[in-house]
Amino acid sequence: MLTAAALSPYAWNGLYTWGDVEEFKHYLPRLLELLILEELDGLHAPSLMLRLGVRWQTWSKIEQEAVIGTVGAWWRQTLSSYPRDVDGMDLIEIIADDLKLDLAPHLAEWESNTTEAAARHMAWLMHDFTVAVAHGAEWYALLDRWIRGTAPAVILERGFFSASSPEVAQELSDALETHRIWSRH
Repeated sequence: MLTAAALSPYAWNGLYTWGDVEEFKHYLPRLLELLILEELDGLHAPSLMLRLGVRWQTWSKIEQEAVIGTVGAWWRQTLSSYPRDVDGMDLIEIIADDLKLDLAPHLAEWESNTTEAAARHMAWLMHDFTVAVAHGAEWYALLDRWIRGTAPAVILERGFFSASSPEVAQELSDALETHRIWSRH
């Protein structure tokens, strides 16, 4: 099986410097697996997803379903462990902006995830999103409305009451306060 070290040069250069779409399709499952497992540096994600995003919707139905399924697995893995090389907001941008997938089911999955990691990702997002540059895309408006709604508070409160340490509880409490301020505007 190809290692991250062996595929790293291809992750940087595939389709740009060498290779074609068929070769990209061949290596993509392993590249995505390595990203999900965090064996391949998360710095590769934006470039790979940009290359994927401009092509994948013209692929066969089975290939498209494989991409959707893999991105779903990546999302679930992200929500279940914290921190991650590719953080929640980066993955949201991959899902909604690069791949043009519907963000709503992913946000609903976040709402139903009861792990501390999901709450910590929410805490991170509360602080990251409030300083993010405005974005005119429809998915960004959806995310903005969702963040201003009740779901983030529920996720943060649930995490706060089951926090594994006082430090995590404080992190979630601070994010909850940020949410309260953010949701008033």
